[in-house]
Amino acid sequence: MTTGQDDVALDLAAEVGPFFVLDRWTADAGWRPLRELTDPGVIAERVAAARGLLAERSGVALDEIEERATASIVFLGLAARLVSPAFASAVLAGRVPRLLLDELWWQPVVGGPWPLARSAVGESPSGDLADDLDARILQPIVAPLLDAFGRTFAVSPQVLWGSVASSLAGALTMLRTARPDRAEAATQLVGRLLEGGTLAGTGDLDPAGPSFVRRSCCLFYRVPGAGICGDCVLDEAPTSA
Repeated sequence: MTTGQDDVALDLAAEVGPFFVLDRWTADAGWRPLRELTDPGVIAERVAAARGLLAERSGVALDEIEERATASIVFLGLAARLVSPAFASAVLAGRVPRLLLDELWWQPVVGGPWPLARSAVGESPSGDLADDLDARILQPIVAPLLDAFGRTFAVSPQVLWGSVASSLAGALTMLRTARPDRAEAATQLVGRLLEGGTLAGTGDLDPAGPSFVRRSCCLFYRVPGAGICGDCVLDEAPTSA
């Protein structure tokens, strides 16, 4: 595989941590096409595996773990992996890699960051980084998978796009820690993404913190004993009537 400027940018992003890694695809590593995750049967298998893990970790019966809440949680983890490499590339190298859904790959794991890889990266100069992240990552790559999760498990787009925004806020926190010299640029970029385009209205970022509060709930509180997330729109977990 040849190495271009976008490959260099992605390799630089990978230094931030495991959520920012986009491996190079090889034929012998068991990679599966990322487009598989638009197939209801495939994502149902991933959600079923996650339900089993949540039940085991929570010490409850499987039927106490809601499938819909699990699907939302699974998508949140996937969203974090889909957006973090390109976000860090933009902040650290000033480039949003031109990735294609059909040239991205995944490996099935239960727990931990989803392994992702690319088999090709297009070379195209970046203009406005927020616009490019929306046009090159959010719409062509994240949106088809988000739509599949939403249709299959009846999770609203508001919740799922809120999880994408939450993932970016999490990536911002990690990037600020790893690269404090780029903290201001990273914060400004997330702010731009939340102000307009696909993620408009999904959450609010206070640059002074920075602190982020989403405008929807990922449903994590519906896992027994889980509570609410730090960026949740809810002040406390609802109680059953």
